Amino acid sequence: MIKKINHVGIAVKDLDSSIEFFEKTYGASLVWRTKYEDQKIESAFLAVGEARFELTASLEPHSVIDKYIETKGEGIHHISLEVTDFDEVIKDFKAKGLRVIAEADTEDFKAAFIHPQSNFGVLTEIIQPKIGSNM
Repeated sequence: MIKKINHVGIAVKDLDSSIEFFEKTYGASLVWRTKYEDQKIESAFLAVGEARFELTASLEPHSVIDKYIETKGEGIHHISLEVTDFDEVIKDFKAKGLRVIAEADTEDFKAAFIHPQSNFGVLTEIIQPKIGSNM
């Protein structure tokens, strides 16, 4: 079952200046920051009141985020929906014809993306945080 919007993912060119902008403009606080070397990206998770944003920048040319920004510019990359039973939701979405891509099971969360072509042009992340995570 879908519980809530977990966060909005935003593709940015410069992570440091984007974090600074969110902190100064919206009063955001940095929750965590990490590199995903395998994807050649770096992300920062920020909190603004009850809203959450994941800012993601490329670590080097030709990453997924770099290609996204080249074609669409900086801006909203994905919407993340938090669920209570990840496996059941993914099974249900696949049965309904949604194209599930990039599944991951980390120490902090289980996640997968729904391809935009099967979801009205919106890249949607399905996520179930694990107990004790900062998601």
